[in-house]
Amino acid sequence: MGRIIKLTILLLQINIFILFTNCTSYFAKTEFLDSPPELIAQNSRMALIISNDDKLKIVARLTYLNNIDISVYSNREYFFLEIFNDDENIIVPDSMQITMLNKKPLWIRSVEEIELDDILFLNNSLSSGFLIAFKTPSVFERKTMKIQLKIDTFKPSIFDFSYITLETKL
Repeated sequence: MGRIIKLTILLLQINIFILFTNCTSYFAKTEFLDSPPELIAQNSRMALIISNDDKLKIVARLTYLNNIDISVYSNREYFFLEIFNDDENIIVPDSMQITMLNKKPLWIRSVEEIELDDILFLNNSLSSGFLIAFKTPSVFERKTMKIQLKIDTFKPSIFDFSYITLETKL
């Protein structure tokens, strides 16, 4: 009888060991996710913000993250905003307002350097990155999904995500 109990306990321990060695978080699996550059490019929009004296002052790139990996970015609309600011008088994000379909984001936060990867990356070492979450729009609103970025003393910029991009590989 004692042998059967010991054998049962041993088999239970082996099963638990196997179960936990096969379990990893999704984020660990995607740590080395290879996102094709064309997929990121298709889901990104650029805005060149020019001053009144016709000088380029701010470059902004907004990337729609839900189309890149829906399993990570679900239940909200997530965007990554990269801003390169060439004007020391303009303090971003203090002077910026961003809206989607005329609605403010649920939250916006700065992305730290340790969080950068093959999806969240900065094209310029002097840029700042921001992760933005919006409430998920209806199916009908999605067809006209545009993000407006306003920075004090500049005209608003529009990032148009209403048109569908085709999945292609270069």
